[in-house]
Amino acid sequence: MNTIYQEINQQFDAAAERCEPSKPSAPVISPPERPLKVFRGSELAERCFERRDFWVESLLCSGLTVLAGAPKVGKSWLVLNMCLSIAKGKPFLGLNTRQCGVLYVALEDDERRLQRRILTITDECAEHLYLTNRCAEISEELEKELCFFLAEHRDVRVIVIDTLQKIRAGGRDMSYANDYDEISVLKNIADQLNIAIVLVHHTRKMSDSDYMNEISGTNGIAGSADTLMVLKKEKRASREAVLSCTGRDIEDRELKLRLSRESCIWQVISDSMEQERRELPGVIVKLIDLMEQKKLYDGYNTSFANWFTEETGEVITPNHLKRLMNLYRYELEDHGVSFDSFREKNRRRLKITYVPRNV
Repeated sequence: MNTIYQEINQQFDAAAERCEPSKPSAPVISPPERPLKVFRGSELAERCFERRDFWVESLLCSGLTVLAGAPKVGKSWLVLNMCLSIAKGKPFLGLNTRQCGVLYVALEDDERRLQRRILTITDECAEHLYLTNRCAEISEELEKELCFFLAEHRDVRVIVIDTLQKIRAGGRDMSYANDYDEISVLKNIADQLNIAIVLVHHTRKMSDSDYMNEISGTNGIAGSADTLMVLKKEKRASREAVLSCTGRDIEDRELKLRLSRESCIWQVISDSMEQERRELPGVIVKLIDLMEQKKLYDGYNTSFANWFTEETGEVITPNHLKRLMNLYRYELEDHGVSFDSFREKNRRRLKITYVPRNV
């Protein structure tokens, strides 16, 4: 057996010698025009990022969203109500909205139909809702049109395009690369300007156990988008549907909806997130309770973990406690607890404050 190992080692040694030329065999590589921007994982773990902007609480945030559904399922009623709600700062599907200007690009409706739909939904249209039923294709000047409009209307932070098919370039084959490239044009605008763009799209005729696979086109559309939503009825004549949602910055959820016969507004029957809402870890709950009592901590990580254990009886290492605090930073802020962490004399210093949310 030893002989076999010796032979293998000799082969590796011989290969290593062949891979070590005595003289440089390749020219020196000149530096690239744009070197890689790299960062250490340890530094990233400690960075504090601003919250992503949500225009509909826990549902619609900055980035690119694709909302798909079968023809005449009620997608346009849903997004028009969303546009009106955001422009007014009123709840949508029972969720709070952040008021801003909204552009609704309704490419399948004329002005008469748009007027009728708006008056069906609301008694008073929002001042900050802008509408159009014409725009260029992605391959033409759509990007310029949108950017020019946004430069002229700085209040607009949400754009809804109904439907995607109307702005796609004709004559291109439906390949993953083409789908991804077309959607990426709009995603880049959303990312660079920190706005939300919603693309209304269709689903395939054939159903699938995974609702993402029902979105028409290749996976290039789903792969490029930040958020995916599918509105689906079990029966065509039914006034009930399920809105299934998934994304990079939202929790997976299903909302069971019913379309009002009078107002044509989708109303929530049930929301899976309310039934499956993630509870805060016990350590974080104890931290919130502790800071409500003490109001302030200013010291080093290790000392804080020891103090936390003495006060709460929860035995935890400094690294584990800090990791949980970083992971649940926004939830802590929602409960009045904020913290800042920085290096001082080769040690990690921590300042934690508690301020009631109503102050």
